[in-house]
Amino acid sequence: MKSTAKRVNDPTYAQFIVGDIPKYDATHNAFSLMTYDPKYEKVRAQQMKNMKEIINADTDTFMEMAFRGGAWAVAYSLGNISGVYSWGGRGMLSWKQLGRSPFLTSSIRTLDPTDRNYATGWIKKAASFYGADLVGICKVDPRWIYSHVYDITTKKTTPVNIPATYKYAIVMALELDYDLIQQSPRPIAAAATGLGYSHMIEVAVRMAEFIRNLGFNAIPMGNDTALSHPLAVDAGLGELGRSGMLITEQFGARVRLCKVFTDLPLIPDKPVDLGIQEYCEKCTICADACPTHAIPTGERTVVRGLRKWAIDPLKCFQGWADGGVDCTHCITVCPRSKPAA
Repeated sequence: MKSTAKRVNDPTYAQFIVGDIPKYDATHNAFSLMTYDPKYEKVRAQQMKNMKEIINADTDTFMEMAFRGGAWAVAYSLGNISGVYSWGGRGMLSWKQLGRSPFLTSSIRTLDPTDRNYATGWIKKAASFYGADLVGICKVDPRWIYSHVYDITTKKTTPVNIPATYKYAIVMALELDYDLIQQSPRPIAAAATGLGYSHMIEVAVRMAEFIRNLGFNAIPMGNDTALSHPLAVDAGLGELGRSGMLITEQFGARVRLCKVFTDLPLIPDKPVDLGIQEYCEKCTICADACPTHAIPTGERTVVRGLRKWAIDPLKCFQGWADGGVDCTHCITVCPRSKPAA
């Protein structure tokens, strides 16, 4: 398939910035709200009830739920679930080096940071080798770092403080299995999502440890610590679509994202214009297919300084509750998510 990507100086969302964009407090995302907001707690309880019912419904569904659980294993154990939600720095996502002597090459020498082309080439080679399907680099925009993170296990909010020396973000996308995603809303479709999250943890940690071995600092992240979508747009991986998802040229919305912040000097990529803004302005397929109408069919509205298609998180979460597992309808039906012919 011929590429339609056009490298641009500014991300396509920039034309819709109409005011100051404050940092996002992850205490207020849907996964945090389900632990303290009555409306979300009610929906969460309904999800748990429906999940038990579908597990007991028939052997095939039971098998699919077990299959799904295996896909999530790394994200929920070694990843210590922090990278799935808003807080990080634990388990494999530790901000400190994980390796052990005598295999820490940084104890012997440090990479000369002046040759950015050399370092950038190795970073992109490593991303592919470690399992990323797409990789881009951008300068860290402080607006995309959470103001606070929320630990759903302790119900505590903590400010996010990342030194300004972490100037670069390596953003990586992992493809979700097309055939499994097509099975939404069956539990087996959620296995594709779970495997994406597990792979996110693995890929981010490998990249961070590689950088630390060069003598530089690195912070691996899943969904935690900073907003993935605008960072991915800044790094040239795709554009934001009507569904609120990143739309890539290669896989559409069928990706999961991880990132690594670092003080290793690198060469940033330029954002891309794939024509997604114009496309989504005319297309409402994801909104029409959404079972709870969480995706708007109309015009953009202004949210926190940005004119965007604002997703209703409670309605989206209700769709998860109704099905007992996470819903991927918007990804499934997006025409851009189909594999290349």
